[in-house]
Amino acid sequence: MGFPIPGAEDRVLSTVFTNQGISLDTTWEVDLWGRLRTTEQAALADLQRSAADLRGAQLSIAGQTAKAWFAIAEAQQQVLLSEATVESFGESVARVRDRFESGVRPALDLRQAMLNLSNARADLAQRRQQLDASTRQLEVLLAQYAGADIAPPADLPEMASAVPGGIPADLVARRPDLVAAERQVAASEARLRVARRDLLPSFSLTVNTGTSTNTLRTLLNGDFAVWGLVGNVLAPLWQGGRLRAQVSRAEALVAEVLASYVNTALAAYAEVETALAAEEYLADRVVYLMTSVEQARAAERLADERYRTGLDTYITVLDSQRSAFQAESQLIAARRLRLENRVDLYLALGGGFEQLDSPITMTN
Repeated sequence: MGFPIPGAEDRVLSTVFTNQGISLDTTWEVDLWGRLRTTEQAALADLQRSAADLRGAQLSIAGQTAKAWFAIAEAQQQVLLSEATVESFGESVARVRDRFESGVRPALDLRQAMLNLSNARADLAQRRQQLDASTRQLEVLLAQYAGADIAPPADLPEMASAVPGGIPADLVARRPDLVAAERQVAASEARLRVARRDLLPSFSLTVNTGTSTNTLRTLLNGDFAVWGLVGNVLAPLWQGGRLRAQVSRAEALVAEVLASYVNTALAAYAEVETALAAEEYLADRVVYLMTSVEQARAAERLADERYRTGLDTYITVLDSQRSAFQAESQLIAARRLRLENRVDLYLALGGGFEQLDSPITMTN
């Protein structure tokens, strides 16, 4: 910096100052009202909610995969049944043709037999298409190319052990959607407490230290000669009602998530009760359909014998054949529905009938 010398023209006194310095400021907020601690609790509840959502997604994918596998198994059984039906109806056409050519039976019987065979072949094509579509659907769930390359199982799996009686409510309470809803309530309540404590004054301590020197060599010698400690009290004044509006908003959010939690809980228990009731109904249906299959096959054999001896018309044979095929097809479908309902019950209970070894969330 240059200063002019009085009385001297074009002469300037030149003086240069060089100064280096380092300063360090640190501020602590005193958590007198527990606001920071409550904010941490809200963040933890959000984390636990995310963990529950992840668990729910895993269970959902597992359930979809199991149902897709059961769909393939049922479709394969329906294909096998249709193939056997086509073969049986083909034999019937051959017998009726022989009787028609011998002049024993009219052309109407042959036409009806051929109609039955054509319908059976059309049903077989439809069953094969369903098997193909079910296979591709499972491949998509398994993140594979949908090329229908998965070999179908030989049969539907047998039903596992019976559902134990007296299922405790704790099994339902561990459902991921219920856990996520409860953690959302906990986070909202924590944020409500934070909003209320924002109305109170906050306390902070600021510590600053530093050094100043005119030489760079001594700048980092560790001798910080300047220290300062400042305490601040900040009161939430003149906020124009903003903080109280935030409290009102937080209260409304708590009421909203509480109502959502109640609805989720009611839906969860309804799903469990529905699956438990369906377990009994579907078991009875399977038993009755097994009896129907036995009676239908017996009626089919009797109708065929009566037709051969001329005691009955071919219409009776056709009806008995269709009834037997329909009964077996319904039995296969009912077995699949029972397996799918067991999956639904598994999901409704949040993962089966056993208690988890470790809880999904941490306790408060």
